[in-house]
Amino acid sequence: MLSIHAAEILEKEGAISMISQNWGDFKNAAVYARVTSKDHVKQLNTTLQTYTRKLDKHTLHFVAQPIEAITPQNKDIKNDLNAGGSWEDIETQLILILALTLLSAFNYISLSLARAFSRAKEVGVRKTIGATRGQIMGQFLTESTLVALFALLFTLPCVAILMHHIPDMEVSFSWDPILIPGFLTYAVITGIVAGAFPSWLLSAFQPIQILRKMKNIKLFRGVAVYKAVIVVQFSVTIMLMIVVVILADYELKNDALIRSTVPPHVLTLDLKGEKYEKLQNEIKQLSQVETTLATNWYYEPMKMGNATVALNDKVLDINYVSIDPKTIETEGVSLKAGQNFPENMPQRTEQYVLVNEAAAALLASEPEKVVGQHLVLDSAYVQVIGIMPNEVIGQAIPLLYRYLPNEIAALTIKIKPNTEVEVTKAIQALWKSHFPEKTANLQNLKDAYSSSRERISFFGFFALIVMIIAGLGILGIASYSVETRTKELGIRKVLGAGKLNLVWTVTRNFGMLILLAGGIGIPAGLFAGELIRQDIGSSLVELSVINISLGFGLVAILGLLVVLSQTMRAGQIEPVNVLKAE
Repeated sequence: MLSIHAAEILEKEGAISMISQNWGDFKNAAVYARVTSKDHVKQLNTTLQTYTRKLDKHTLHFVAQPIEAITPQNKDIKNDLNAGGSWEDIETQLILILALTLLSAFNYISLSLARAFSRAKEVGVRKTIGATRGQIMGQFLTESTLVALFALLFTLPCVAILMHHIPDMEVSFSWDPILIPGFLTYAVITGIVAGAFPSWLLSAFQPIQILRKMKNIKLFRGVAVYKAVIVVQFSVTIMLMIVVVILADYELKNDALIRSTVPPHVLTLDLKGEKYEKLQNEIKQLSQVETTLATNWYYEPMKMGNATVALNDKVLDINYVSIDPKTIETEGVSLKAGQNFPENMPQRTEQYVLVNEAAAALLASEPEKVVGQHLVLDSAYVQVIGIMPNEVIGQAIPLLYRYLPNEIAALTIKIKPNTEVEVTKAIQALWKSHFPEKTANLQNLKDAYSSSRERISFFGFFALIVMIIAGLGILGIASYSVETRTKELGIRKVLGAGKLNLVWTVTRNFGMLILLAGGIGIPAGLFAGELIRQDIGSSLVELSVINISLGFGLVAILGLLVVLSQTMRAGQIEPVNVLKAE
């Protein structure tokens, strides 16, 4: 919270944008007050009501709300930009966290079961010397909890480092005194959940069984349990991998589209709310500069506003950008209908607007008939003179194109090749001569899209993590399967089965389970991909056969390779060794 005087000082220093003069953004601000007691809240509301009664118009009503009443974000409260995420966002994140936690717990269970035979004699000896089942369960639960706590100690520094490299991450990590106990509690619960099933099974071993013939002990009375574990784990993994492939494909296509659409030698200069006419004229005179445009749109919106538009019986809230009329002609944009702004546009009054295809479709059932119509825009009549094509970069949203010189936020400067360093120094010198109290914010337009390549790298890293989780999950169960079937495999080899036949005997069951998981994971991945396409609103998000096949194929191939790493041992079995005790 700051005063108008403080805001004006910070504006001159370039620390904040020109918020004190931009009354159109009043909805983006919130006033917070800390009261010393609950009784003072009533006094504050009384003061606000008194202030409301003093206003000439009574359409506004001020009331104090506790923060917990407006956070998380409520979709019924408009312009609540300071409330953070909504309950739906939080629930989605919790579901994702729960899914990954369960996958990790499945991995621990399967690996613990694979080690059951090596720990069985330990359990038998301890029970022989008097240990109770509860003591043995306590030992294994303690081990799993310690593993989870050590994983937490390893993860926290990694998270603190990775948050600086994850694109579009706006959440800072701080060592909150409440957050740390929460992490510890989460780790303990995870350890207990992961260790409960293995500890219950291992503690049930009878010493006489273990010390006489360990190979005859079955951890599961049937195979349904570990089959369910594999199917659930791989279904979730296939779904996540399909989503990752779809997003990576979108980012690659979007990056290629940006490279082919946006000119390579374009700089953007943040005007920071300053008058730009004289500066723009001087920049035009530089020999390295080809064109300069004062615009908030350059192939996609750079800064948007929101306006109420009325046409006939329709009243809509539509986003708009202020555009330099020369932008359309300079960049060779072909209008879908109508014409561009006239050459001599009035500076003080607004007479004409352009709309894109999405906005025209909202305003009329036959979009081409919007041209020539008069809209009520911000309580003034303006004429629609043309229809722009939808944005090819980013999300195609309904948009108005207006000529509002006072709202221009940036200069777009097209320069000659191999002159960026030279022209940057020249523009910075010109800026300093006009606005010595502020620092010039000048960047290459291509750099603004560099985050797309970072997101592709992040998706690749996430895909690797997902595949490692799936691989570890099936590794332990495959190892356990080979251990429990050694006598069967030994008999098969005595009867003449070859090495490949033995390997196939063990592997084929896992292949069928992966196919079953694909039957569940692929529809789930398609559903998640459709939600992503609706959220992004771009035709570049493709639910194609190639993307689905690639997502499923990567997981299936990895799963089979991991299984083969264990089932290859089936071909090396020596019947003499596995059947000598029979």
